[in-house]
This record gives sequence, structure tokens and C-alpha cells, in this order.
Amino acid sequence: MKRNLSALKKALQFGISGAVGGFVGNLITEPFMQRVPGSESFFDSAFFDSAFFDSAFFDSAFFDSAFFDSVLSTARWFGLVGGGIATAIMFGYYYYIKGKPQIKQALKNGGLFGLIAGAISGAIAEGIYSGIGDGNNELLRVICWGIAGSLLGLGLAQRIPNLGALRGMGGGGVGGVLGGCLFILFAYNLSGTAGRLAGCAAIGFWIGIMLVVAETLFNKAWLVISYDTGANRTLTLGSEPITFGSDENLSIICIPNVSPLAMRFQLEAGQIVCENVDSGAVSYLRSGDQKKIGNCTITVGNSDLPAPTPTNLPPTFISDRPAVNSFTSGQFSLKLGSRVIPLSAGTQLFTSDIPSLTAAASNGLVAIVTSRSTRNELSLGLTNLCDRAWWVTDIQGDIKMVEPESTLTLALGTQIEFGELEGEIV
Repeated sequence: MKRNLSALKKALQFGISGAVGGFVGNLITEPFMQRVPGSESFFDSAFFDSAFFDSAFFDSAFFDSAFFDSVLSTARWFGLVGGGIATAIMFGYYYYIKGKPQIKQALKNGGLFGLIAGAISGAIAEGIYSGIGDGNNELLRVICWGIAGSLLGLGLAQRIPNLGALRGMGGGGVGGVLGGCLFILFAYNLSGTAGRLAGCAAIGFWIGIMLVVAETLFNKAWLVISYDTGANRTLTLGSEPITFGSDENLSIICIPNVSPLAMRFQLEAGQIVCENVDSGAVSYLRSGDQKKIGNCTITVGNSDLPAPTPTNLPPTFISDRPAVNSFTSGQFSLKLGSRVIPLSAGTQLFTSDIPSLTAAASNGLVAIVTSRSTRNELSLGLTNLCDRAWWVTDIQGDIKMVEPESTLTLALGTQIEFGELEGEIV
């Protein structure tokens, strides 16, 4: 649910940003545009002022003047529109992940590349439309808008981490088709300038929306970042690391009062890898696993390995092994939700006790209580026998990782994250 709500917010933010970018991009071009009688373009027959874009230096023996002017004009027009859309979507992306405007970064990563990607995509789409169209084929016009949108989406995929080329092209293509339909509708029902402004806003809106839809529907793994304030953000995992820390230059997600680069998540060979940069510890995560860092909780999602739900959890098993070696029977217990499991020296915990864990051995054993005697005192520890690390928060609020085959000394109030299940020593 958190992921869906966060994705909806992200889609609307990208869509509105794209709409503003398309509107502003076209607004910049309007002073140089005029309608050329007898000419048809896939973007509503509007061409740039020939005095501003003079193409007379091209030899007509090699180029058809009308065709080349059409392609050149559309390339320049959609270059500016594409630059506006790309810059605005990057602005929306940075605002989404950082919670504050990043105008300089948006211009740096969206402006020039958007201009180039928009010009190339516009030229290709116009070349197809002018080359095989008769000027009245609205279906072909919509298809060409889809081509322009897909190429612009491909360009954005190089700037948005882990969006991916296929998702970028698919989302941009569908957005271009949907926006192109509205563009044509506005062109027929509004004046030339108003129609183009509304149409470009629609193109940007639907490209922004569909990029997020494609990313959400077809990603394999993701992170849901839940802040203590109640805000949530969703980021796609992939080959490019998602980094957390207090330094904006080193971290994609900035968390105050932690190390400059504290934690790194990445998808490697189908495995979700988490690296604690401070300690150098690496753990492999599954759907539902959580990590706590600073003021946020990071929940891992994986479409190929859904988290267990209360309806499919195995029945609870509480070990009845006696505490023969402990100095006090039942000194510690592990509380898991409404269940309380007594812990004493020799107590074994299986996957039926903690279903979110997977045993490293075939016997299903995920943890065992061990004892150690020092200076006539007996201390109990919980040894990790599963295939992943645990995150532990002690009563003072300090967080540490318990790697497989490592032992946690038991103390009252200690909280242990076993993937999507959280336990407490009571």
C-alpha cells in the first residue's frame, strides 16, 4: 500500500512537472513560429519563421526543400519542447527524492540532453510523417508522437537511476501517444498558439506519468523509504547503487546526522545487496526486509519473492527444551508480535518460529541460544544460523548488524529485525 501511494504521488509529480516543461518549452518557441500554407507537419502544421531558420544554403539538387525544412523545423521546435520537458521532469525527480528544489541539477542533467534528444526524436518522427504521410493521416500523426515520446523517454532513462532503457522507451512512447491524441484534439478546437501550448503540456504530462507507471509495473526490486514524519518515497533498484548518507554529493537520499555515505543498495545478479559502508558488512535481502538509518526506515520490495502474509505463515512452534544450563529459567524471552518464546541456554529457533528467515542448513534451524560463563556469571547469546544478517537496536538506540554465525548477547529491551518481522528481548 505504501508503495502504491508513493508511486501515485511520484507519477503525479512527474506528470505535472512534464506539463509545465512542455508548456514553457513551447512558449519559448512561439515568437518564431508561423503557419506555412500548403505545408503539413506532424505537430499541427506549425513551422518556425524562415528568417530565423534559413536553410537556403542546402543544395536543392540533393534535398527536397519542403521535406528538409519540415524535418529541420520540427527538430528545432521539439528540441526546445523536449528540453523543457526533460528539465522539468528532472526537477520533479530531484524534488521527489530530496524534498527540495534542485534547479541547477535539473538544468545540468535535463537541459542540454533534453534539447538534443528532443531534436533527434522530433526529426525522426517528422521524417517518417512527411515521408510516408499525406498530411491528413491522424493515426500516423499519433504514432509519430509516440516515436518522439519513446526516444525522449530513452534519453531520460540515461539520467534517472535504474529507470532502464526499455521502461523509458515504453513509458515515453505510451505517454507520447496519449499526449499526441490530446494535442490533435486541442489543435482542432483551439487557436494555433493555445492549441500548441495545451498540446505540449499534455505531451509532457503523459510522458511524465507513463515513465513512472512503466517503472512501477515492470521493475524487479524497489525500496520504500518511510520517514519518521510519515512521508514515503519509492525508488527502483537496479545495477546503479542507491546511496544513503548526509553528504548530498555522495548520496542520492540525504539523511541528516549519519555518515556522509552510510549505506548502499544495489541489485546484483538477481540478488538485493545492502552494504553498510561504515562497517563494510554486506548482507543479502529479500522482500519485506527492513533497514533503519537515521530518521527513515527502508523496506525492500521484490516482485519475484513476495513477503509472507499472516494468512500463509506456518504455524508457530515454541521450543520446550528445558533451561538445564541457565542460572535462571525463563530469564529472557523473544516477543514476536503476540507470540512470546522463552529463551534459555540450548533453545533452538526454527523457520516455523521466525518464518521470515531462511536457514543456512537443511535442518531449518535459524538461531540457537548459547551460554557463556565469565567470572562466575552466565550470559546468554542468540547465535545467527540463517542466511542473512539481523539488524539490532539496543536500549540506548545504537544499531548494529549481526552477521550469520555471529552471536548477539541478550539484553532486555533489545530489538531485532528478522526481515519483515521484528522481535524484542523481554
